[in-house]
Amino acid sequence: MAAPADEYRSLLEELPLNTIEYAFAYGSGAVQQHGENKADKMVDFILATSDPHGFHEDNVAKNPSHYSTLRLLGPKCLAKIQTAYGARVYFNTQVHAANRTIKYGIISMDDLKSDLIDWNWLYVAGRLQKPVLEVISKTPNVSEWIATNRRSALQVALLHSKEHFSLRELFEQVFNGFRCLHNSIFWIVAISYTGDFRMLIGEDRNKISKIVAGNFPQLDAAYRPLLESDPSVLVKSTTALQQDVNPMILQERLKLLPPRVLRHIGVVADRADVSIRLSAAVKSIVAPVAIAQTVKNAFSAGLMRSLVYSMAKMSKMAKSMK
Repeated sequence: MAAPADEYRSLLEELPLNTIEYAFAYGSGAVQQHGENKADKMVDFILATSDPHGFHEDNVAKNPSHYSTLRLLGPKCLAKIQTAYGARVYFNTQVHAANRTIKYGIISMDDLKSDLIDWNWLYVAGRLQKPVLEVISKTPNVSEWIATNRRSALQVALLHSKEHFSLRELFEQVFNGFRCLHNSIFWIVAISYTGDFRMLIGEDRNKISKIVAGNFPQLDAAYRPLLESDPSVLVKSTTALQQDVNPMILQERLKLLPPRVLRHIGVVADRADVSIRLSAAVKSIVAPVAIAQTVKNAFSAGLMRSLVYSMAKMSKMAKSMK
């Protein structure tokens, strides 16, 4: 029996992978979410390329049906659309591969690094803060970028956490509807959804809790070592953690945040102040990028594919509200 990574990589066999240096599958079609059947879901991929122009040139020649009429602009324009707008990802969706339907996004290695280190768009970075299924193994450089991204996510979560908390609380954000997200405590899984309009219309309202419930061991494996190596955090068990909340520690945690976030925060007076400013800073990154990338996706997918995708999302949201 093929390993899960091999099974999912086989879905990419039709793509030109010679310039792809890292690839992963994410979302409910690849990573288990509580109460969901992966086999019924579209599989989402992100592929990082060292040569966007070369990838699109080869892919248009090999798989023209994957693209909307934007392919007629040529690979140079496709690469420009990818690297200059939205979250710097170019998606092709509703692609049939073997017995599954897939969606794949292309990002350049430079933009992947910028998002993971600086949180310039908090888009691919947000996906890599959560469990994913690697289908093309990461290089040492990518491993370092992902580790930095997760350390940053942990700082955000700790800055919004109380002195005493549990691992489940660290991963999952509990709030009274997504409209109140900017006033709520940040948790790791919810960071990249803050300010994303799709959480109000078009997404499963239980998405965050499903991710945590379906992936708690993986989240634990990713973040517990970071917590245990933090001298200001005491890990007694999964349900009993304690952090030092004195002002000096707060300032040290702020220094570990990504540059894009720090530029938005400014001067912080106290812990209550940092919670408000940090929420606003993350929202200011996510909100405009979510809108820009959604518009970009509509053009890259084409009208009919966009309608099919949107209807599926709306159906998922409606079911979650029952």
